[in-house]
Amino acid sequence: MLEVIKEKKGELPLIHYFGTVITYNDFEEYTNEIAAQISVYCDPGDTVAIIAENIPQFSMVQYAAWKNSCVFIPLSPIDSQAEIISKLEFTKTHMVIIGSEFREKFSEIKSLNGMHILYTSAETFGNIPMELKGKFIREQQIEELAIRKKAVFQACNPDPEDIAMLVFTSGTSGRQKAAVIRHKNIYAASYIYKEWYDVSVKDKNLCIAPFFHITGLIFGISLTVISGSSMVMTYRFDAMNTLETLESEKPTITMFVATAYRAMLNSWSDIPDIKTRVASMRLWSAGGMPMPLKTQHDWRSMTGKWIYMAYGLTESTSPVALWEYPYSGDLITHNGVLTAGKPVYYTRLFRARDGELNVSGPQIVDSYFNNPEDTAKSFGKKGLKTGDICYIDKDGYVFIIDRKKDLIDVSGYKVVPAEVEGVIRKNPYVEDAVVIGEPDEYKGEVPVAYIKLNEGITSYENIKEDIMASCRQELARYKVPASIIFVREMPLNASGKIKRSGIKAMEVVYR
Repeated sequence: MLEVIKEKKGELPLIHYFGTVITYNDFEEYTNEIAAQISVYCDPGDTVAIIAENIPQFSMVQYAAWKNSCVFIPLSPIDSQAEIISKLEFTKTHMVIIGSEFREKFSEIKSLNGMHILYTSAETFGNIPMELKGKFIREQQIEELAIRKKAVFQACNPDPEDIAMLVFTSGTSGRQKAAVIRHKNIYAASYIYKEWYDVSVKDKNLCIAPFFHITGLIFGISLTVISGSSMVMTYRFDAMNTLETLESEKPTITMFVATAYRAMLNSWSDIPDIKTRVASMRLWSAGGMPMPLKTQHDWRSMTGKWIYMAYGLTESTSPVALWEYPYSGDLITHNGVLTAGKPVYYTRLFRARDGELNVSGPQIVDSYFNNPEDTAKSFGKKGLKTGDICYIDKDGYVFIIDRKKDLIDVSGYKVVPAEVEGVIRKNPYVEDAVVIGEPDEYKGEVPVAYIKLNEGITSYENIKEDIMASCRQELARYKVPASIIFVREMPLNASGKIKRSGIKAMEVVYR
């Protein structure tokens, strides 16, 4: 990827950030200076972490770390201080760049032995709009990165087999799980996206997915670089700011989660002529979580286009299955689940006897950092064991039915939460639903539905009766929720995906 940047060195735009344009040549020279700054603290093979939102310095630090043959570690500012410190200690990181607005939140990091901290400002390259700034930024911004241009830096070019990033992923084992992503994995994943969607210098990538998540890292940053296109950064997702960005910057492609699409549908529903205002977009895509069919139909009604589904994991450096492009047919479903598409280039899928999807390909990682137990469990002869239950039809379309660990065992019968959630989401008053298993003295477990209704809907009992009637009509008796609980909000993780494990902590408005 360092060679790609050098090849594209020139006056083509790479980054658009609140009125500022940073060219490929600018980026190369800024990263040279930051690389020189990092070299004071780090040797090749050391780890360099960053805790920041989607700002230009995020990608600059990433490439500057690679110029030193260092390992880059993206961390989420949504994490607690204890979680961040645990990850820094686990990876033996002794240099971290932190967004200035998080100085107080992560103030104890400086007490770690040998830790070098540099703060960076979200407004070094552009002024964040006041409505966005007031929503997300409380502290005064300071800049300690060397934001100057340096024509030459004697880079330690890494080998394709070298570790490029350690990206933390969720797990239930209690052990830290950081996927070991090598330079060859990043190149393969980025190349797959570029070829599949025909991304070129003509494209502008709307980078809403957070850069500390694999989607933002690969579809956002690396796809942009390898295709010679440009990326539009907006600091952090906000529905109205996204609309303003679409009108002013006219991006052409994007990928983020279903919850963001629903937020935009809610915010833009009464705004006239939306279809014209977002007409620059040729590709809307989404991954990371199931997409309700209602959201797809609402989005197409509003914009005239489908949301192209994608399936991937941190361990697959993002892409595993994608919709064919271009696609103009009807939605393809299986038992109410929308297809994730077909296997991407150079990738082989294998469905195990228990339904678990196994994946192999050049983008698939081979291990977790310093975690032989989970490495042994997740990587086998057929490649990566994804932990996802799948169905693959005769035409090769892949359907991700649910997480293996989320299956509910009712008296020996397996209940797939996504199937029940799909029936619930058909109700026009339901915005989203999560079904989990809860202990039952007689049956072992029973399904319980947690539901968020559309804004302003309060006729809970009537809607509850309608949902239960639909479930009884469309589902086997053991799949029907034992109870329905209405919550004010859904628990979201740092990437905007629904965090199933946090549903019980949500405020209940009716049960």
